[in-house]
Amino acid sequence: MNTVNIGLSETKIAQLINEGHLCAADIQCLDKSSKKIIWQLCLWCCQKRIYCKQVACHQDEHQQSQATLSPVY
Repeated sequence: MNTVNIGLSETKIAQLINEGHLCAADIQCLDKSSKKIIWQLCLWCCQKRIYCKQVACHQDEHQQSQATLSPVY
């Protein structure tokens, strides 16, 4: 896998995460301060989604994904 080293503003990263275009899990932070910023942005975006009025659409996706999982014995 090829990686690209780029610089994005904290505001742009927050926008991309909040809109669902970027997942914090896909970001590899190169230093501790960047990791802290991404962690805070992730928490902020998740908190905003808790109060989202479109939660029902996310619940449907969750139920569908859970239905495809096999039980573990």
